[in-house]
Amino acid sequence: MNWMKLRSSIIVIGTLFIINSPNYTYGRQLLYENDSLFNEKPKSFAKSILKTTINNLHRYDPSYYDSYSAITFNRFLIKANLLTKTDTLQIDNKESTINQNNIKPIFSTETLTFQKRLKPSYNQSEILSTKSEGEDNGSFSEFATSLNNISLLQSKINIFNKSYLSPFSKTYLRYYNYSSVDSILSTGSKLSKIFFWPKYQKQFNGFTGTAIINPKNSAIQSIKATSTPNFPQKVLIAINQNFELIEECSLPSEKKINVFLTNKNTNNQDNIFICESTTNIYQQQINPPLSPNDFIKPFSKQMVDSVIIADNLNRQMKMIRLMAEGKVSIGYFNLDYNRIIGYNIFEGIKLGLGGETNRLLSKHFTFGGYLSYGFEDRSVRHGEWLDVFPKSDSDFRIHLGYKDMNLEFGNPEFLKATSLLDPENYRTILTKNMFSTKRYTTGFEFRLLKELNLYFFGDLSENKSRQNTQFLLNHPFDPISLTRTGLQLRYSPGIKLQMEEGRLNEVSTPKADYYITIIRGLAILGGEYRYTKTEFKGKFDCLYSNIGTTAIMVRGGFMTINAPVIELFNGYGSFAGTFSLSAPYSFATMHLNEFAASNYTSAHLRHDFSPWLFSGNFKTKPALIFVQNIGFGWLNDQTMKQLNLNDYRKGFYESGFEVNNLLRMGYLTWGVGIYYRYGKYRLSPVHENFAFKFGFAFKL
Repeated sequence: MNWMKLRSSIIVIGTLFIINSPNYTYGRQLLYENDSLFNEKPKSFAKSILKTTINNLHRYDPSYYDSYSAITFNRFLIKANLLTKTDTLQIDNKESTINQNNIKPIFSTETLTFQKRLKPSYNQSEILSTKSEGEDNGSFSEFATSLNNISLLQSKINIFNKSYLSPFSKTYLRYYNYSSVDSILSTGSKLSKIFFWPKYQKQFNGFTGTAIINPKNSAIQSIKATSTPNFPQKVLIAINQNFELIEECSLPSEKKINVFLTNKNTNNQDNIFICESTTNIYQQQINPPLSPNDFIKPFSKQMVDSVIIADNLNRQMKMIRLMAEGKVSIGYFNLDYNRIIGYNIFEGIKLGLGGETNRLLSKHFTFGGYLSYGFEDRSVRHGEWLDVFPKSDSDFRIHLGYKDMNLEFGNPEFLKATSLLDPENYRTILTKNMFSTKRYTTGFEFRLLKELNLYFFGDLSENKSRQNTQFLLNHPFDPISLTRTGLQLRYSPGIKLQMEEGRLNEVSTPKADYYITIIRGLAILGGEYRYTKTEFKGKFDCLYSNIGTTAIMVRGGFMTINAPVIELFNGYGSFAGTFSLSAPYSFATMHLNEFAASNYTSAHLRHDFSPWLFSGNFKTKPALIFVQNIGFGWLNDQTMKQLNLNDYRKGFYESGFEVNNLLRMGYLTWGVGIYYRYGKYRLSPVHENFAFKFGFAFKL
């Protein structure tokens, strides 16, 4: 279905569902009046109540509790209302009418689900009954699911690639005005009615409406809100949410969402689509007496069909995820096919064998190893390791290992698994200059929070240069012995995890990713260097843009001046030739090891115009992406002269344009890009400033 942008008349239609509410009329009035309408006292008091409530939002999340159960009913309906130019829409403060003869139901579905959850790994949804009417190519069901997951307590609400900022978020409190009035109930309780509306000077898509909050326990009782788009011709959303008090916690009990859209048909009629989603939650229990045995029970025939479909989908996604990480599960063993055949510029084609046991063999340990030979490097590499899991139902891990391998100069060491699903990892294929290391490592990994993963480690290594590339010949170094200890941290807000074979694995991409690695070189156990090295990386989507979506990655690092040459940051360039493989969030025109730095900072911006250009199912359309990369790196003058290295302290700049999703083959898509470097490090032959890239990505 090709959804068009809303006409301003649809905003009028939206009032049909809420025009009778005096709160709505008042809220709309607030939106356009001057900020001085209320004095500072009620404004500050309202904001204080909101801040206290937001700090306790975890009480509204059932996943916060040790166990939880509920029965949920969801009804989704989409219908069209045909309006010709002669049709009139009559609206007043008392009565609103639409020509019901023109309403045409398109699709509806009803689902009754029994859900129960037990920390840390048991989560079961039983479909008690389901009914659908109308034809669906999959898009209606997908939209129904997305509406069912929407809540005003989220920081952002995304509908049809449009983002709306919530007034119930610490991040966006400064974008809204708030005011309040008090009401006394017959029971003697005092409630606060909070009015919220976007600030006049802020340009964003948000909401206007009211919330009823009990200031005594910071419990939300109800929220009514209507979208107030930055531009009038946008999607109109009306959301009503009610909550019930259970064991001093206010949990969602009812939610109604209406979405209004329009497009013109071949007869020049406005097809006004009205999407309605109603969710009711019954028999909610916080911390019910559940045990693992409660999650093993027979299903009815109807339940079995749904469970089998869901189970098959989970198995398929698990297989894809393992294969993206280079693993193929064979019984008690996960074969690493990257060790069977691999490639990078320095080592050439690599042949070998590698893998590790999985948790089916033992819930308390896994062990593995690899053996490989690089035809360009002409060396045999091998490694062995053991991972111990003290608790069989936890992903807490103790690691012992030895690896004989090649590493890139200034190799980033973040707590991140290599996966084909992340094109940034393709840069490892372009690695041209490496040194040999034999490294013994020990460490332990655990999750302090669901979103926060930590790994403490220590290692001993012997490092040598092969001197078989021009860069290595120009920058030789004596064998280096290192003793290091460090901490790797990853914070991933919005990440979804699932316990599989005793380990928590990612089942969805988080909203953002932040990495910090701190390394301390020690002059003990044969270590020759005492230094400190810190590196940071953060990837996130910026605030909503009306002309597409923007993803930003920022990187930075610093180290003390007495660090060895192999630890210096390398600039993160990926230019291996005029035509080469694309590696997003790297410098496409910076030659490999062209620069080095002991302190650096960089920003990589990628703006995708596709959601703006293609208002329908843009996933099947070409993705038009503008790329901007900027970086600064500094070296001590004495270090530059001693090691014959260059830094990029004057700023390295490049811009590019990509057309991705040009060709789709199953899960694989292809694209191309062109990039240009400029500024102080622009090369004198103009053509050498260009880089042409081809790329691929996996779209699940």
